[in-house]
Order: sequence, then structure tokens, then C-alpha cells
Amino acid sequence: MKRISIAATDQTPFVILDKENSKMEIRGYSFSDDTLGFYSEIVRWFKEYSKEPNQETRVILYFKYVNSTSVKFINDLLKNLDAISANGKSVTVDWLHEADDEDVQQLGNTLKEFHTIAFNIIPKIISKEGGKKKMF
Repeated sequence: MKRISIAATDQTPFVILDKENSKMEIRGYSFSDDTLGFYSEIVRWFKEYSKEPNQETRVILYFKYVNSTSVKFINDLLKNLDAISANGKSVTVDWLHEADDEDVQQLGNTLKEFHTIAFNIIPKIISKEGGKKKMF
């Protein structure tokens, strides 16, 4: 299965989807003008992955900001994870958010209600390096 690695921009998140090494992460800002173009490959990857998933799947989602269009695609990939779980495989999502970011925390709680997978909402303290917040 093809590994996907996408560098973060000011409007799109960092993405690593690597079945072989069991590493699946999406981190950063998500408010692209072309959300469909950005997320279509990612959702396709998860759809393909759901056909032959690893025994255990752990996905890290860590957003600084997410617009409503991005949420639709995030929900689509979570549906693929629900299907994996329904077939008896272990699936966990870690939804990280800055400790003081109630909006992203609430979004995680809302998504958790609509999915059957193990869904952890985890407050994260961002390290500061040189006076700037560092996400990665």
C-alpha cells in the first residue's frame, strides 16, 4: 500500500499515512480553499486500508484549527475506521488538542459521539521553542 506523506502549509495539515510502520497522523491547520482536493487522496487511502487493515490501528489527529468543510472529510475517514472496528480489528483514535482550545476539544467530543471506535480526547501542552509554539 502506498505511503502518503504531505508537508504542512499555513492552511493544510502535515499528513503521514504509513501502513507498513503503523503510523497514521494528521496534524496542523485544516482550512484549505480546496478541501476536496486535499482530503480526497487521504480518504481514498483509508478506504483502501480498511480492506486489509493492520491488526491494530492507531490514528493521531491533532488540529490547531479545523473548518467545517474539513470536518466532513475527517468524518469520512472515521467512518472507514468504524468499518475496520466492526470487523473485529482494534482501532484507536487519539484526538489531541491544546489544553485551552475548547473548540477543537468540543469537535473531538462531537465526533466521538458519532463513531464506534475507541476515541481518546487528549489535552496537549504545546512546547515553546524560541518564543514560538511548536506543534511537531
